Amino acid sequence: MPAGTTLRFDQVPLEDFLTCLMQYEQDVRPGYLPPVRSLKEAKLQTRWCPPNHREDVSLNLYFLQETDALTQKVETYLLLHAPSCAASALADLAGRLKVALAKRGQPSLYRIDIRYGLVNGSTLEPVDPTVKWDRPGCNVALYLTEDPASPSLALLEYVPAEHRRKFQELFLRYNRVQPSAPGLLASTFKRFVGGAKAAEPPRRLTYALLKGLAAFLAVEGVQGTTVSLIFKDLTAEEGKKVLLDPKFGAFYPNGQDRFLASLGELA
Repeated sequence: MPAGTTLRFDQVPLEDFLTCLMQYEQDVRPGYLPPVRSLKEAKLQTRWCPPNHREDVSLNLYFLQETDALTQKVETYLLLHAPSCAASALADLAGRLKVALAKRGQPSLYRIDIRYGLVNGSTLEPVDPTVKWDRPGCNVALYLTEDPASPSLALLEYVPAEHRRKFQELFLRYNRVQPSAPGLLASTFKRFVGGAKAAEPPRRLTYALLKGLAAFLAVEGVQGTTVSLIFKDLTAEEGKKVLLDPKFGAFYPNGQDRFLASLGELA
């Protein structure tokens, strides 16, 4: 079970969160929102009407952080999830988000799935030609990095030889850089022989990023957006100082600090 306390707020109206964030940014006194260093994960849920669709669909955007077991590198990524009927529109939306992030000085790279390609769960443009049907849900992952050798992106060595050309083609087309294949044995050897410790990467999951994403979604014309937040290592008393409506919040002595146990939940 994950260590450390967890403070969660689930499905807070976006307007309420932005009001508290404005006060947090303008007032130096403690309160309003927890320190951003405690923010572990975030999720925005909204209703979205993709182009050429008659009805709205659910759209979820997850800010997730994971530690690679082998390299101990912390990876931060944005996961966009929608029903598979909106797969093509979701890919276009992710492209606009990638551009918006770049304008804010935040580089990003798509994760190209070794079977499904850009849109995991969709037959839109699969790497593996045996993929013939969509899953109920699909997702696109944008990793907040400019390093194609980041562990979750450097997947070329896991692609069957007969499909590697397609994987390389998709990776280069969408990321405009060649895929990296650092090699499992090389990575393992480097870790265990030691060497200079990498500097702690800058924290990428920030309130400013959430605020920017809210502005991006507003331009996209979404409706009824809510935000969910997971904070770590706060006391129950610190949690009571947060000005968000307590009916949306809960404090846990341990656990409850992931929105998703695995991406399989989104199938």
